Amino acid sequence: MFDAQSFKDTFLPFHAHLYRTAYRLLNSQADAEDVVQDVYIKLWTMREKLSLITNHEAYANTMTRNLCLDRLRSPAYRSSASDAAEALSAESTDPALQADRHDELKMVFRMVDRLPQRQREIFRLRHFSEFSLREIGQITGLSPVNIRVQLTRAQKHLREQYDKMNRYENR
Repeated sequence: MFDAQSFKDTFLPFHAHLYRTAYRLLNSQADAEDVVQDVYIKLWTMREKLSLITNHEAYANTMTRNLCLDRLRSPAYRSSASDAAEALSAESTDPALQADRHDELKMVFRMVDRLPQRQREIFRLRHFSEFSLREIGQITGLSPVNIRVQLTRAQKHLREQYDKMNRYENR
């Protein structure tokens, strides 16, 4: 069992690494800080079981990654992505063009949300969070070949859906 001092001595040295992991996944300083704080709270509440774990750093890192992925999948996080799309579309000064961009971005976000879970996760990590294939492999545990296959399938599906929507609108 960990007392307060041994807990601090064991887990606080990992703070910078946990923060970098969370920031790489979430691309937000505030969200990364929140996730790391949540990790420490979870670790503290389960401190009686921590003596059974052999690699505390790996355990804390895995917990951080999982909490980040949970946050990326959450509806609240998705709505904040929609807010970002609205901010991007506000750059135009032409109201008609601005409305078109806004609608198009919302449509793309909806199409991404409809992808199968694995494709959606990999697509977001690659295109929204701009992770490398190696980083995505570390996060998901998939091989680079499998990641490329999933990305190709997701992109093909999105392209087909986008073209289908544009053909329908241009009738």
